[in-house]
This record gives sequence, C-alpha cells and structure tokens, in this order.
Amino acid sequence: MYSYIPQTSQPITHHHLAVCGSTNNELMQSLAEQKIDCNQPYLLTASTQTAGRGQRARTWQSPIGNIYLSLYHPLSVPISGLLSLVVGFHLTRLPIIQQINRQRHAANLPAIGVKWANDIGYYAAQETTEADCSEHNSFRKLAGILIEPVLVDNKITGVIIGVGINIEAAPMLCNTTKESMDYQAVSLSQIINETEQAFTDKNKKAQSQTTQHATGLTTPALPHPKADDLYLPVSATILRAIQQFISFKQEAYSLPNFINDYNSVNVLAGRQVQITQHPLKQAHQLALEAAKPVILQGEIVGLNEDGSLQLKTSSEGQITKIYTGTIRII
Repeated sequence: MYSYIPQTSQPITHHHLAVCGSTNNELMQSLAEQKIDCNQPYLLTASTQTAGRGQRARTWQSPIGNIYLSLYHPLSVPISGLLSLVVGFHLTRLPIIQQINRQRHAANLPAIGVKWANDIGYYAAQETTEADCSEHNSFRKLAGILIEPVLVDNKITGVIIGVGINIEAAPMLCNTTKESMDYQAVSLSQIINETEQAFTDKNKKAQSQTTQHATGLTTPALPHPKADDLYLPVSATILRAIQQFISFKQEAYSLPNFINDYNSVNVLAGRQVQITQHPLKQAHQLALEAAKPVILQGEIVGLNEDGSLQLKTSSEGQITKIYTGTIRII
C-alpha cells in the first residue's frame, strides 16, 4: 500500500532546450551565474543531450524521443543517498508505470521497480540455463537518477535532480564507459511491446486449451506516451518525492512507512548478489598499482533508514551496511 499522499500544487518555471550538453550541467551553471533564482524551483528539459552523464561520470548517447530532465529545488535539510531512492520509488508510481506493471503481473512478467540506488527497471525472467545465466541476470534499465547538491558561498542551498527516461529509444553508453556494466538499456516502447506480446501469447495459449466457444483473455490496450506527455507528471512526481524526503525530518513515523513502501518495489530484495567495492585512490597511490577491490556476497534483505542496503553475508549471516558498490545477481 502506498502510504504517502502529498500535495503538489507548487508552481514551477519550465524551460525547454532543443539541445544541450547536459541538463544537470546547464542548470548548475545557470544557478552559479545567478540567471535563475536559487530560492525557487526550476525545471529544465531537453530534446537531446550532447554530453549526457550519469553515475561514476559515465557518458551516454541521448537520442531524440526520450526524457532528459533536471529539476532544481531549494532544500534546507541535509541531503543523503535516501533522496535518490525516494525519487525512484515515486517514479514507479507514475500512472503509466503502474498500468504496465498490472499487465506485466497478469502476464507473469517481472515488474518495473527500483534498483538501488539510482536506477528504474527490472531483471529479466530467470528461465535460463547456466550457459546464458549472465544474459538473464542482466538488469534492464528504463530510467536513471543523478542527484547533485547546489552550493552558494560553500553552503548547500538546494539540489538538482536529473532524470533520464528512455521513452522511444534505448540509449547506448559511449565506448569509453562500457566497462563493468551489468545492465542494458530498454525503452518504455520496448517494454510496452513486450508486455502486449506476452498478453497475446497467453491469450493464444488459453484459447488452444479451451473449447471453440471460449473467447480467451482480454488484452487491455496500453497507451504509448511521448516524452512531451510526461514532462508534467514526471516533474510533479519529483516534487512529491522531495516533499516526502523533507517530511522525514518532521514526522518520525514517515521514514519507517517509506521503508515498507520501498521494499515493495525493490528489485534486489531477496536476491543473492555479489558487490564489488573499489577503494578510492589517495594522491600517493596514483603512481602505484590500484588497490584490490573488496568483494562481498550475500542476500539483500532490506534497506536501512540512512538509505544503505542490508546485506546478509553468505559466510557469517551477519548484516552489513552497503553504501556503494557495483551489484551483480549471482
């Protein structure tokens, strides 16, 4: 059950660009140059980006037809990794995502959810052999979130929340940033087509197993939205997420309620995973061989109130807090 229903009547200025380098960078620069008021929310969207970026400084191709959006919001509470999870959770509550998930559930397909800590998508069904296990364990990424604090005079005044959603095309990582990837991009159009095809196949199977008088299953038509159709609902969804994040500091009960809600869309919950953590290099280490990464294995059993994952380690059964790392299903 979705336990948080905030108000979303806050006005917001929206500016759209046909092309820009990165909506996050563009918005950050406008704030630094005081072209926009840091005391008011501001929405910047673009039809395409020439230097779109995500976590770990990865750069992406940004084909036309998708959502490239950055929303600035003044913020007086400390920013934590929990904010990205709240935004991700609310994005799964978009009406189009909920419609798709209802049909995917009926068609026995994995639902779209949140992959800690910044991605929206799903893991492919596990009908696989050991030989092709890596393909089926790959995460299908529909959307990504990039959150950056905004500083004025060395003081955090707000936050920029960047969201990219693949609507019509699945973008590709640039060649220099493909290493260590454990997912592939998927578009909303591809997900809708996959879901509708699964319904069609299930309908045919049902008809073949019944009498000639049976009509089989009804396949409700899913909408095929364009990026322009979703700018308003997505920005309103981000505003709701920010208000809920702020409420964690004001209402003691709201954070535990959110943790319960988040667990319902956590695509890692209950999965056996391998987490690779790469230590940060210090200046004196730059000329030396890179430090060996730390590799942890275990089961994801929940989320802590600071936004870290709960990993139940395979060897000892104790709970370890996970704040960073590359996660692979095993």
